[in-house]
Amino acid sequence: MVESVIAVVFIAFLMTISLMLVRMVTARAILSHAAARAARAKAVGFNDFMCFKTARAAMIPVSGRRTWPQGGTDELYRVPLYLESENAAIARAILDYEYWDSTDFDFKTAYGLSPVASASLRMQTDDFTMDGDWEVESHAPYYMDMTE
Repeated sequence: MVESVIAVVFIAFLMTISLMLVRMVTARAILSHAAARAARAKAVGFNDFMCFKTARAAMIPVSGRRTWPQGGTDELYRVPLYLESENAAIARAILDYEYWDSTDFDFKTAYGLSPVASASLRMQTDDFTMDGDWEVESHAPYYMDMTE
């Protein structure tokens, strides 16, 4: 009986560690995807607020529980409204998640002979901190006035 208790405790510990590792790998992959979507938005000339909303929409699967609106399954209809919102207050009134406030965003565009758009995300959850980075060739300087 003692051996069974020791084995069950050990197996439960291994399962907990495995679950945490899977959550971290998934979060890293999704944050890299979100950074790629934000860098792409920056590369085609969107402003930082649109890049911010694009990254947030892409990271919904790892953003924790939805804080607004609570409950319901209407998320599929809210994401396009969220992306169309004109300011942060309206965006927050449409859709909000637990870890969105603890995520840092950094969007950059480098100019010159080889213009590059990049995005970096850092998300803090209750259990871990995860980063996502991406860099793409920027097309916006070729057809937009980026001096603003």
